[in-house]
Amino acid sequence: MNPQASSEIANDTLQYDNEFWRFSLAVYSQAGVAEECLALQEAIGADVNLLLFCAWTGARAIVLSGDDIEQAMALVVAWHDHVVRQLRSVRQHMKGLEFERFESFRARVKSIELEAEQIEQAILFAHSKRLQSARKNARDAVAENLKKYIEMKSGSKSLAAPVLVDAAFHSRS
Repeated sequence: MNPQASSEIANDTLQYDNEFWRFSLAVYSQAGVAEECLALQEAIGADVNLLLFCAWTGARAIVLSGDDIEQAMALVVAWHDHVVRQLRSVRQHMKGLEFERFESFRARVKSIELEAEQIEQAILFAHSKRLQSARKNARDAVAENLKKYIEMKSGSKSLAAPVLVDAAFHSRS
């Protein structure tokens, strides 16, 4: 992504409650979606927010190019790696300590982690306004976008996210 476009997004007022965030909440809560996304996170280092972004844009019948996905990844990689993942790590380590008296603190860390995810999605939502992409049948667009992202992360053409594809197609707004 060119530096000008990146700084334009950085200077935008981020809209935290947006259609992408609402789509993500609706889709992620569907049976099997969280498990599938978390399995891809664990197996190939997928960013769940980018999986959801690929699904959301596809549900809007937008087919992302490899460059579109790379630009989206570049926009959020620092935030995801240095904020979201670090908060997740802290929360997970606290769970392993088994100090019940710290559970309320752990719950607040989880809440902050969710807020950090919402900020990441707001960055992606701002980026989506700049996308100029081909249009396609929504189900096919969702599947194609997810396939591209998963292949970029894993190098494998055999991994897929069929539960997410189905949930995204049925939750499109």
